[in-house]
Amino acid sequence: MKQRRLGVLLILTLIVAGVSLGQDLRFDNSLGAARADAAGRDARLAAIDRDLADLRAAHAGYVATGQDPAYWMGEAATLAGRLETELSALSAAAPDDETRQHYERALAAVAGFNTIDERTRKFVSDNQLFLASDLIFMDSAEATQKAAAALAEARGAEHRAAEASLYTTRWLRFSMDGLAMGFLVVVAFLAVRGARDEADTAGDGAEVGAPATGAPAAPPARDLDLGGGAAVIVREVGVSRAGLDDAAELCGDLARLSDSRDLPAIVERAARVLDARGLVLWAVDTSGSLLQPALTHGYSDRVIKRLGSLQIDGDNVTALAFRSMKPQTMKGAGEDAPGAVAVPLVTTTGCVGVLAVETRSRRPKSETCALARIVASQFSTVIQPVTSPASPALKSRAD
Repeated sequence: MKQRRLGVLLILTLIVAGVSLGQDLRFDNSLGAARADAAGRDARLAAIDRDLADLRAAHAGYVATGQDPAYWMGEAATLAGRLETELSALSAAAPDDETRQHYERALAAVAGFNTIDERTRKFVSDNQLFLASDLIFMDSAEATQKAAAALAEARGAEHRAAEASLYTTRWLRFSMDGLAMGFLVVVAFLAVRGARDEADTAGDGAEVGAPATGAPAAPPARDLDLGGGAAVIVREVGVSRAGLDDAAELCGDLARLSDSRDLPAIVERAARVLDARGLVLWAVDTSGSLLQPALTHGYSDRVIKRLGSLQIDGDNVTALAFRSMKPQTMKGAGEDAPGAVAVPLVTTTGCVGVLAVETRSRRPKSETCALARIVASQFSTVIQPVTSPASPALKSRAD
């Protein structure tokens, strides 16, 4: 399942990376096209400026000494017609209303020039060169100056519109890249969280019997007679009938125990019932600050000596089980490392110790957890606080 999730993550990552790369290429093309369009418009405006200058020169040729007025009239007509065509095209393709208004003003100035040019041609034909010169160097010059000023404003508006378009494209590109990165982070987070959910939910500090996410609800509880007048409510969650029978027989013998010298044999049987690699019954000392190993099974004397005592406020499942008075489990650190189950020994006066079980599997089985709770409920009747790491005394049945 973990490998499948990693495969899905890899596929999603590749898809998002491919989409992001495609979007980047598209935005690059869009930016390139916008820059090329802006450069083309700028070149056309520069050509119009040159035509305006040529138009003024052609108009002056009407009255220049030694020049053929008819030739310059033809040049002026050609230039004026080209100006009107270019300005009309730029106006129709203007990026906004502001730019379009500047082009319309330039067109109006060219139209005014054409009107002045008609009167100038008539004066030249009538050989009234003084009046023609007045129109050429005063009125027509003013018209071409208005056209040039409108074109300058149009050029500025074109540049502002181009910059705004480039900014919008860059912002969209940045937003798309940010969304892609955010999506990858979310996918990675979900994959990691899914891997954690897949692991055993009964890790350090997890309560025994708590159902995993998505697991079916536990079956209804029932009373199990364990002998000696004791009864424990259990849930049949993966607990075999044979395991329940062995636990019931063990608890019945614990309830009838009259000699503490029989406790080691009972502890050995408890280890078999729980299929444990090792088992330790911890008893709290009279100060209430330490847990002492009272009874053990499955460990050498050297290991038992190394165990020593545990602080009640220690950072381990045994101390946590005692403090919380709730069962705890811990999975092994490695693939072959054993897991652990710690069940508090709770009495009417409080917690007197902890039953700690080292399981054969890395993840404690639900059957082991359930049986450990059953067995611990009976061990709590024979364990009492101790003053030294010695075997505990048997509680008086008169109590």
